[in-house]
Amino acid sequence: MIKWIHIAVICFIVSIFSCGNPPIPKPEGFYRIALPSESYRSVEIDCGLSLEKPEYSIVEIVNNEKSGDACWFNFRFNQFNARLYCTQVDVRNNLVDLMEEAQEMVFSHDMKSNGIRRIRVAEDEKGLNGVLYHIGGPVATPIQFFVTDSSNHFLRGSLYFNHAPNADSTAPVVNRLLHDVEHIMKSISWE
Repeated sequence: MIKWIHIAVICFIVSIFSCGNPPIPKPEGFYRIALPSESYRSVEIDCGLSLEKPEYSIVEIVNNEKSGDACWFNFRFNQFNARLYCTQVDVRNNLVDLMEEAQEMVFSHDMKSNGIRRIRVAEDEKGLNGVLYHIGGPVATPIQFFVTDSSNHFLRGSLYFNHAPNADSTAPVVNRLLHDVEHIMKSISWE
C-alpha cells in the first residue's frame, strides 16, 4: 500500500511540473559589440598631411609615392571588420568638380538608403571645410566624407564593412565611427 502511495505522489508531482507552454525557438542573436574608449593619436601620412586617428585603428599606406595628383591610404578598424578608404588629390582649379564627384558617389546609394544625413564640418582656424555623410539603411558604405582647404588639397573617404550590410547590427559601430571620422576631419593639417 505504501508503495502505491509513493507512486501516486511521484506521478502527481511530475504531472504538475510537466504542464507548461511548448518550447519556442529563439531568434538568431548577434554578438555584443564592445566599443573602445575614445582616444586619438597624431600621425603623419606620407601624402603631406597630419591628423589625429583613433587609437584602435591602423593606418595603411596604399601607395608610398603620389601617383599623379592622387595619394591613397586607409584606416583599418579590425575590431569592427571595417576600412575607411581615403583618397587625397591636389586642387587645380577643379574644386567644384571634385565636390560634385564626391556627392555623386554619395547619392548613388540613394535607391537603397533610408535617408542621407549631411553634417557640415568646418575648422575656421585651419581653413578646413567639408561634409560628412551618414547614409542610412542596408548600403555598402554608410559613411562618406570630403574635406578641403579650398585652395590646394581635397580629401575624400568612404567606410566599408567587410561583410554584408545589416544596418540594425552595425548601428552602434556606425555612430561611433561617425564621431571618429568627424574628429579626423577636424584634425587634418596639410604642409
